[in-house]
Amino acid sequence: MSSRKSNARAITVELIMFFTYAFFAVNWIAGTTLTTEIMEFFHLESYASATLISNAITVAKIIGNFLAAWFLVKLLPKKAIGFASFLIVAGCAMAVFAQQYAMFIIGRFVMGFGGALYVVYFSPMVVHYFSPEQRPAVNAANGVAYNLGSIIALIIVAPIIHWLQTWQYSMAFFAAISLVLFILWLVAGEDFPINQTTANDKTDNGSFIEDLKKPFNWIFPFTYSGLLMLYIVVLTMFPQAQLSNVNSSTLSTLMAVGGIIGSLLAIALSKKYSKRLPVIRLCGIVMTVMAFVMFNVTIPFVSYLSALLLGILMFLPVTSLVSIPQELPGMTPEKITRTMGLFWAISYIIETIVYFLLGKVVEAQGGSFQGALNIAAVLSLTFFIGSFLLPETRKDG
Repeated sequence: MSSRKSNARAITVELIMFFTYAFFAVNWIAGTTLTTEIMEFFHLESYASATLISNAITVAKIIGNFLAAWFLVKLLPKKAIGFASFLIVAGCAMAVFAQQYAMFIIGRFVMGFGGALYVVYFSPMVVHYFSPEQRPAVNAANGVAYNLGSIIALIIVAPIIHWLQTWQYSMAFFAAISLVLFILWLVAGEDFPINQTTANDKTDNGSFIEDLKKPFNWIFPFTYSGLLMLYIVVLTMFPQAQLSNVNSSTLSTLMAVGGIIGSLLAIALSKKYSKRLPVIRLCGIVMTVMAFVMFNVTIPFVSYLSALLLGILMFLPVTSLVSIPQELPGMTPEKITRTMGLFWAISYIIETIVYFLLGKVVEAQGGSFQGALNIAAVLSLTFFIGSFLLPETRKDG
């Protein structure tokens, strides 16, 4: 690999990318918060129409994840990451100026597509700019970017809406911040070799087809899919279940705060302990247990505590998980982009299918969420099971 870039350059690039993705989350959550106002503007009478937004982001994520490596190869890192950042801004702008609901949906799709590209591009950036010793801490920070955006949104979205009055002005305000970050990337971003291994000058001539034949690229997303599905179920189905007097906004905040705490603990742990699988294994089994407690105990305090602990347990091991492909032999920025693109796409495909089936369970049980929630807890065991199937990439510690 080429000589390591200056520490200042690495930190600058990391900060711009981190806050770009964090404010992608702010933009997205602002749009979700403004659903009622948006429905009124477009004269929508049912939330069935509003669900098109969620479907648009899901499709955008999957397509964007699959195409991320292609854009990286064609455009090279500076333009590829800049393109993803531009799509976030452009999607926001399209939504703000939309006069028809169809155009609003397209805008959200474009924005989601940009976010899907962006999350994949964290890995090649980490592989290029940071040493193996630094990567766990940077991975932990990147893993919590969306959660930080969630917390920022929960704090500032309501006051901004109150200040600017209309949903268009409010969304435009947050889009302007993303525009500033896009301009900063144009100034500070740079290209770097994407097909050199971290160990020598051999090039990576692989392809998506070859990657799909590798068991690791299926085991890796299978492991994460249960955690991803549980996270989404906790934020969507659980508040609707009304199992206790739980405030869904507080629940979301506690999950986000738990995610930040978990990521900080991951950074601290990486300095003391380097093995990957034991962390994934322990957190995986305890996470499932805590999910059962949360779904079956109706005491509000227990629900809130469980949400905080689940946030911690979900984000603490993710650093170890995403470090594994970065530490595989012969890894390159291009190869890690393909690997992470498949990882996110397959994870979301599994999650989307399972979430749909859980919805059918709710319908079959007359609108009761209890059975679906407990099934989600059981399926989160993929994280624990995967810890016995993945390779251990760090032998010391």
